[in-house]
Amino acid sequence: MPDSSPTPVVVVGIDGSPSAQAALAWADSYATSTNATLRLVTSWAWPRMYGLLMVVDGLDLEGRAREVLAEAAASATIAPERIETMAVEGAAGEVLLDASKDADLLVVGSEGERGLDRVALGSVSRQCIDHATVPVVVVRRPGSSKPAR
Repeated sequence: MPDSSPTPVVVVGIDGSPSAQAALAWADSYATSTNATLRLVTSWAWPRMYGLLMVVDGLDLEGRAREVLAEAAASATIAPERIETMAVEGAAGEVLLDASKDADLLVVGSEGERGLDRVALGSVSRQCIDHATVPVVVVRRPGSSKPAR
């Protein structure tokens, strides 16, 4: 009798940073060993200054987000048919929390890259830890000298 249980889903936050690459490697290995689907998720948003939306001509944030996802998918070792990608407009933490609502696990890096700003644990990672409805794994980038919290 065939197994009718749903395929597990592992969501991983992707932003192109070394920490996200480490999270992807961990999630890729885990998804392979558990026969899960790997859902790669990134977000993009137009910058704001003093609450006002700033639009910069020639800046294709969604296109760049899709490029980052394509690079991440290409580096995964799991079968391509078991990879989903999502580039969603919005705040990174909210996008990851929403994308993981129907998942079995959420994997994020301990620090990310958002444009020129470095984002440390306490922002997106912390938001995921505090508000996710599924277990969360936070992966530190290789060589990170920051102490665990």
